[in-house]
Amino acid sequence: MKKICILGSSGYIGSFLCQYLKKDFDIISHSKKKIIDLNFCKNIKNFIHGDIVNYKTIDNIIKLRPDKIIYTISLNHFDSETCLTNSIRINVLPFLYLIEKIIEKKLNIEIIYFSTMQVYGRDYQVKIINETYPKNLNNIYALTHSICEDALLSQKQRINFSILRLSNAFGMPVFPNKNVWWPVLNDICKMAKNNRYIELQSDGSPLRDFISLNLIGSFVKKLIKTENKKNEIINLCSGKTLSILEIAKQVATNPFFKESIPLTKKKSLKKKNITFKYDNFKMKKYLKNININYKKDICDFLSKI
Repeated sequence: MKKICILGSSGYIGSFLCQYLKKDFDIISHSKKKIIDLNFCKNIKNFIHGDIVNYKTIDNIIKLRPDKIIYTISLNHFDSETCLTNSIRINVLPFLYLIEKIIEKKLNIEIIYFSTMQVYGRDYQVKIINETYPKNLNNIYALTHSICEDALLSQKQRINFSILRLSNAFGMPVFPNKNVWWPVLNDICKMAKNNRYIELQSDGSPLRDFISLNLIGSFVKKLIKTENKKNEIINLCSGKTLSILEIAKQVATNPFFKESIPLTKKKSLKKKNITFKYDNFKMKKYLKNININYKKDICDFLSKI
């Protein structure tokens, strides 16, 4: 059984992947602090605790010789913007050390790195955004992920990797008490379930690509099982573009509720959003039949909140 180390197992994406993948792989769970949730820990044999900025933590991970490392550690978008120096210290430097040690010790460890669609910016000059579209870094969060991407690409002859540019993930968090409700669709679903109304803080016009945690898990599992991959960047997305208002309406009218719930928004802005679509052609090479069913995914999410 392949040994998979997930760095950032207490985070939103990392914790979900631990639970999703542990039936198929031997999971090594890394988290800054000890996870005491018994359901989470069930069927996970190896745990490593320690701040990733302490390089001894990375040394301990490497000693276990995992086949693959899934790297999900990063400050979120908001926290990344508060201090460039701190964001580099947390988002970048430990990752560079990890790459350096794998190469130095000549280890056959593949890295699956979770990056972000934000490296593309927002002022798109074309309607279809594929992995060759030039990067346009507009914030610190995108900058730090771009540095990590480039570090891998600069060593593509010496290390195996996949770079996953993630769009807007949504779904029930493994640890709901943590700060994991700020993603827009998570926030909308929680508001709808708890308050029985939705109040948008904008006019709802911004466009997004929403992808469920289950689809992310399905893709990562397939990626792990695929042998002889080439080092590449992959857009991890649904390939569908919706406005925040459109997705909020899908929540408000979801069959989970016996009848539609009220939905309000701010006054419309005069500025028109540029239409775009993230290309998930590369993703479909691994998951040939991607079925996007927002109604079902949202209903399942609402039932768990």
